Amino acid sequence: MEELKAAMIEIAAELKRLPGAIPEELRLRVIEVRSQLFTRGYFDPILARFDGTTVPLASNAEIAEELEKLAAA
Repeated sequence: MEELKAAMIEIAAELKRLPGAIPEELRLRVIEVRSQLFTRGYFDPILARFDGTTVPLASNAEIAEELEKLAAA
């Protein structure tokens, strides 16, 4: 779990630095973290809006903030 928390903090920091589109490598890392959380039984509505097509997308700032909250919990 500590590795997952560290990954969330690192991704959040990178997202905060990006002004716009997320690079593919970072997008895949966010998806991996979201998948790891889901397999642990945690569904987060903000992270679900990361790359969906049927809901409004969450901003980089919203995703970063949510990852920081989860890592601190």
